[in-house]
Amino acid sequence: MKRIYILLSLLVLAVCCDPVKPDEGGNNNQQPGSDGKLSDITYQLNVYSFADSDGDGWGDIKGITQHLDYLDGLGATALWLSPVQTSTSYHGYDVIDYNSINPRLGTEADFKDLIDKAKEKGIDIYMDYVLNHSGRGEWFNSAISDENSPYRSFYVLSDNYTADVAAGKVDNFAGATSPGMGSWHTAAGGNIGYKGRLHFKLDWGKKTITVTETTAAAQSSNPSASKWLWVGSTGLVGLYPTGGDIHEITFDVDTDWGFLVRSSSTSWDNGTKWGGNGTSITFGQPYTLNSSTASDITFGGSHIWYFASFDASMPDLNYGPYAKASESPAFKALAASADKWINMGVAGLRLDAVIWIYQNQAKANATFLKQWYDRCNGTYKARGGEGDIYMVGEAWEETSKIASYYEGLPSLFNFSYWWTLKDRINKNKGNDFAKTILGFRNQYKPYRAGFIDAIKLSNHDEDRAGNDLGRDQAKEKLAGAVLLTSPGKPFIYQGEELGYWGTKSKGDEYIRTPVKWTRTGSVPTVALNGKVDHSMLTADISVEAQSESETSVLSVYRAFAKARNTYKALALGEMTEVSCNTPAMALWTMSHDGQTVLVAHNFGGAPVSAVVNGKKITDAIVANGTWSASGITLTLGPYSSVVLLQ
Repeated sequence: MKRIYILLSLLVLAVCCDPVKPDEGGNNNQQPGSDGKLSDITYQLNVYSFADSDGDGWGDIKGITQHLDYLDGLGATALWLSPVQTSTSYHGYDVIDYNSINPRLGTEADFKDLIDKAKEKGIDIYMDYVLNHSGRGEWFNSAISDENSPYRSFYVLSDNYTADVAAGKVDNFAGATSPGMGSWHTAAGGNIGYKGRLHFKLDWGKKTITVTETTAAAQSSNPSASKWLWVGSTGLVGLYPTGGDIHEITFDVDTDWGFLVRSSSTSWDNGTKWGGNGTSITFGQPYTLNSSTASDITFGGSHIWYFASFDASMPDLNYGPYAKASESPAFKALAASADKWINMGVAGLRLDAVIWIYQNQAKANATFLKQWYDRCNGTYKARGGEGDIYMVGEAWEETSKIASYYEGLPSLFNFSYWWTLKDRINKNKGNDFAKTILGFRNQYKPYRAGFIDAIKLSNHDEDRAGNDLGRDQAKEKLAGAVLLTSPGKPFIYQGEELGYWGTKSKGDEYIRTPVKWTRTGSVPTVALNGKVDHSMLTADISVEAQSESETSVLSVYRAFAKARNTYKALALGEMTEVSCNTPAMALWTMSHDGQTVLVAHNFGGAPVSAVVNGKKITDAIVANGTWSASGITLTLGPYSSVVLLQ
């Protein structure tokens, strides 16, 4: 095995790809689990872009199975898969059949084979489960087209949503009069559009618009307008100022939907976009505009509206009053689908967008989530699962706002962890990092004693960590080392271990980049519609190339993951801050069951030293970059890390 270098000089390299085995040093400090892994590391992957087993350009389930050795080498004890159920989008978050596997990704047999083969390597499978909304599939189409449909109650539907919200009749608002995010959309039925010549009179002072059928001469769009209409397939139409706050135009309308009023020709934000209030216009009568939901203003006909927190293609599911959510037909249907996969061997669920199930109402959401967790955990235990099912919620907010969600779930993603880490690395400030992380954890304790803090860098919805760190590999290695030496359950996002970068500015696809396995091999780009930064996917960033370099980003991840899997203090330990007057240096200990390690990181781009009283600074478990020890003084090179056995 490769030797660990206990450095006596700052200039000696110490990227350790195999941690020293404790028994070789005379002290057996290991405490392996049944599979020899302690770390609880989860690898997040996008099935459609991880690995392509059949050469069709689309990542698939078999591709994951073929690369289990790679994931095992990263120390993974679980895989979080992007949604694998049947959907209409490449990303899978608009599920139209919760009980089937998306045929583009494989078959049920492929999925079962993955579960079984992963288990042989001590790796669990976690499914991404979308509870806030579904896609527009059989359930939705039946619900909006038939008042007697068994799925009618599955969705947030209204004939007059303004009145229904005000009267507290919209269950998934949990009493709120504003949803916080999302819009109402016209679902179906009747003549809601218009074809013919209309006159539009906008009173901007009163925020009303009056629409009248007319035979007057039509006008072209005003290129110098300050107020506009957005009409169906016509697009932007500029109004003419006619005095005071009045703006008018007469033109020929041909739309299957309706129109909006805009105060900006470029922005679509609420506040610059004004629309419907839940009813259709009546010709010749002023219609009051609404900017909070800004739905299409329609021209008449019988129709129904539905609410969507995100895109119109993803209608929100409705579970009824939150205290009795488990009794709702939608809950029962979704729970029955989860039963199927749990009984097949799935060991955990990642729950998407849990804040929005009851529209950012924390108590309602936590109450719902507890019912969901208890139901799924009951199924898991009944099928003979070990311990409790793992379940983590995506509550995308800072810790103080999501801590109470631990009343419903055992685990939540800690977005503040990454926001703090990237801020401190970019500011070269590390000596308050441990104190800040402990502060997060202390916020969780009152709500759940055994909380599982799901720590992470970036994910599939965020700009890449590499981008946030300026595409600086030294910083990326440091971030990985910090993640794998922090308390909690670490998640590694596909490509992070390879130093990928990318932003959402041109589309989410650019942060969901395929893995480049070999120097010259192709990558699956079909699902991403070719939106891949090939200038990043060079031969040098490939798994093949990085596996041959002890100083690569991948090798650092492998080294620290192995250390975490080997030493119980790193994997399971409680963090204690070690006071440090050196601004760039982060110091803490991790202790568990009689074992303690000292963790040291330099968050700065220059060498730093610190006096470490009462600690051993000689026995290195794993290191990255350069370090040296002299007496009680520990010195770390730029963006370097070391873990020392106490």
